[in-house]
Amino acid sequence: MNFLTVVLKNLLRRRARSLLTLLGIAIGIAAVVALTSVAWGFEKSWERTYAARDTDLIVTKITSQSPMPAPFAETRKAEILSLPRVEQATGLLSDLVSIEEAPAVLVFGWELDGFLWEHLSLVEGRWPAGDGENSVVLGVVAADVLKKSVGSTVTIETGDFVVCGTFDSGAFVENGAAIMALPQLQRITENEGKVTFLNVRLAPGTTPGEAEAVRAMIRERFPGMRAFAAGEVAQNNTAIQAAKAMSWATSLLALVVGAVGVMNTVLMSVFERTHEIGILLAIGWKRSRIVRLILYESMALSFLGGAAGIGLGVLAVALLQLAPLTRGKVEGEIGPALFALALAIALALGVLGGLYPAYRSSRMHPSEALRYE
Repeated sequence: MNFLTVVLKNLLRRRARSLLTLLGIAIGIAAVVALTSVAWGFEKSWERTYAARDTDLIVTKITSQSPMPAPFAETRKAEILSLPRVEQATGLLSDLVSIEEAPAVLVFGWELDGFLWEHLSLVEGRWPAGDGENSVVLGVVAADVLKKSVGSTVTIETGDFVVCGTFDSGAFVENGAAIMALPQLQRITENEGKVTFLNVRLAPGTTPGEAEAVRAMIRERFPGMRAFAAGEVAQNNTAIQAAKAMSWATSLLALVVGAVGVMNTVLMSVFERTHEIGILLAIGWKRSRIVRLILYESMALSFLGGAAGIGLGVLAVALLQLAPLTRGKVEGEIGPALFALALAIALALGVLGGLYPAYRSSRMHPSEALRYE
């Protein structure tokens, strides 16, 4: 009988207790996997959005820690176009609004002659013709969630709009959104003459140093304004930061609760096997080997719980993506990095939960342990 066989046999002796502990670990790890996947997915979705738009700089106004940026005068566009190396700029307004039965849908207002439309693929219908018609185009996911097609009427806030087309984007965020002419969204959100972002394209061949110089000029000339590289916008979004903080807080909570559960199970096992441990010490087992035996048991329990938790977490993310309230708003980022993180947390549970029982078992005196009843 080898060392690992002894470990597994000890865990199987008290199957009910081991299974309950494993279940507790699995639930904690599942929460970590689901929340972290959603937080990472949210960030990656926005990164892919700006990459799809082929935008070099995103100009926005920093006034508070609100998840939605503060609107600012769209006249800033002309001033930024006058800066060196700036080739194109287009403004957009974004807001989370109620659309019929959907409690919150991301709605964009885009300049009809701006470059943002270039990366979209028209699936059906046509693009909005101008500000003179109350029309909107829906991403394929938004159209499916809202159960709308070309020619349908959709109520956004207090206005009725005709769906003139549906589109597909390389960005998940846009596929779950509605897009209309910028002036229309400005009117219904009472933000006439304002935008929340300016998307800027720099001249071809612009070096990183020149791009940084443009960002510095924007900070200096326009107080309260910031220019982010496309990959930095998601990292500085407070909603994404809050989601990440929540996932890490959950991870810490799972670590503490799981470690206590593992410690309780392994410590009870040590108490019940005091006589057995005394025999092992009496026949020549080193105390370090006893420590390894207990730690391996707790780590094996945590590893199995972690593996089960990963499966539960992946299932939870899949259900969130299908649920009516979150469909089109949640995209999980699932991959080897997430699995490695989850298993690392699970193994940390095993180490933390097994330290005290291992220490206690190694301190036993053989004669006292043999007399233990």
